[in-house]
Amino acid sequence: MKKKITLYLYPYIALLLVFVSTLPADAATLASGIPVSDSPIMALPVTQTCAGTPWKNIVWVHLHDNEETARQTALQALNQIQQGCLLDLRHSGSREIKVQNNQINYQFDPNRIFTSLGREAALKCHQGSCAFALEQLGQAAANFLNQYMIHAQLIVAVHNNHPDGLSVRNYMADGTMAPAMSQIAISSDSNPHDFFYVTTQQAFNFLASHNFNVVLQNNQQVHDDGSLSVWAAQQHIDYINVEAGIEHSAAQIAMLAAVWAYIQEYYI
Repeated sequence: MKKKITLYLYPYIALLLVFVSTLPADAATLASGIPVSDSPIMALPVTQTCAGTPWKNIVWVHLHDNEETARQTALQALNQIQQGCLLDLRHSGSREIKVQNNQINYQFDPNRIFTSLGREAALKCHQGSCAFALEQLGQAAANFLNQYMIHAQLIVAVHNNHPDGLSVRNYMADGTMAPAMSQIAISSDSNPHDFFYVTTQQAFNFLASHNFNVVLQNNQQVHDDGSLSVWAAQQHIDYINVEAGIEHSAAQIAMLAAVWAYIQEYYI
């Protein structure tokens, strides 16, 4: 078994070693949107950090501002690849985005707004016209998708989970997330909190064959929670979520190295 593990991981060792460097000071950072609390028309607070020429057909995205390990490992990976950009929602350092001014007060999980059903369930309206808040949120989500996502062939999302939170075990046959799963691959050599969540058979086969935990979304039966994976499946876009435990930097970097190998195999 040890020889088998070595063969699986060997192609990524070189990339893993170079991915541990930090983002250079001269990396290009472009801000689009302004803090939502000061905007008369709500826009998602997107920061775009580029390590080189953006890909036309590949998007990397970080949606939850409190998942710092995911942000840093993605930036490190792109720095070593020397191409591509990270779309990064930066606001208050929390998971949810809050919108508050004299007229309205609401908040939402930014990874639950990409379908109408998801937005309706995700919106937490505290003050003012909730109908107007929902309309604003719908427009903001549409603008984000149309500007950054609609022309992508591959979306790479980065996320983190906590020790008592989500893991690949939730997607097993008796798990709480089992209805969302079409296929699952479990690696005895990986932490259950470190796993890929994908929408295509191609991505599942590639990543599972390299001894990672992988969940293939059931695109026909998955609950429409407004997440980017649900929207991507509806648009027939290849989507890979690189999900790792908080502070599992080495594991997430190795996973991103595998994603880079996948990109080289199928997209460039």
